[in-house]
Amino acid sequence: MMESLAPIHVISLPRSGRRDAIAALLSDRGVEFHIEDAVDGRLLTHSELTAVYDDAAARRRYGRSLTSAEVACFMSHRSVWRKVVDTGRAAVILEDDAILEPVFFERVLHADESELSAVADIVLLGRSKLRRAASSWTYFNEPLRWRASVGGLRVGVPFKQWTSGSVGYWISAHAARRALAYSDGPLGTLLDDWPWHRDEGGARVAELRPYAVWEDFERLSSSIEQERKARIKPRSSLHIAALWPLRLLRTTVRWSLVALQRLSSGSDVVRARHE
Repeated sequence: MMESLAPIHVISLPRSGRRDAIAALLSDRGVEFHIEDAVDGRLLTHSELTAVYDDAAARRRYGRSLTSAEVACFMSHRSVWRKVVDTGRAAVILEDDAILEPVFFERVLHADESELSAVADIVLLGRSKLRRAASSWTYFNEPLRWRASVGGLRVGVPFKQWTSGSVGYWISAHAARRALAYSDGPLGTLLDDWPWHRDEGGARVAELRPYAVWEDFERLSSSIEQERKARIKPRSSLHIAALWPLRLLRTTVRWSLVALQRLSSGSDVVRARHE
């Protein structure tokens, strides 16, 4: 088996019935991986949940309580961060409904750890609830306001970060150690609340473009999503339609800023050559 530069940890509920498929895929590609048993929110007792969960903090941030599955999800990822710290190596963390692009095996796993660590602590490799067919539109609406090239991979920070899922991400050992520290104590946030990781933990959260990992959400149901939908009122189609003009204006402003930044960078390069 070829050892990848970045070990892979696949978080999977034993009852999900998904781990065999992704294990077969990774085995066929000859990469190192570890299946990690996820914490099952259904099996957490009331006392266990109370001991690890801060409902007041969750309500302050989201206006609602977290589901037991959401709390268990954060617990599962924290348990893997401990293993990343123990190895002292950067790692890729996947969820068991991940679909992997060829570039994941060809470039992501072999990206230089020190080069990636120089620009980011966490690199999101995909986004939840996004269809491949809609990705071009997403890249257009959410351009990167800052970007860098690492081993042929384009990594950067979009204008807005939000709870965009955790289907796949790269994390350095240093970032995993820090994440364990700033998330210590009762949990009151979602695992994929990347702005919280950035603002409260000081984590440099970046994204890979184009994405190398997709969530198989149309074929595989999510227990987390089912519980979450029961607590969140969906937006009406009228509300969504009313937001389109604002979104178009926002996209225009963002690309204007990106263009100005690139022009400025180009001018700096030309000036440096002349000097």
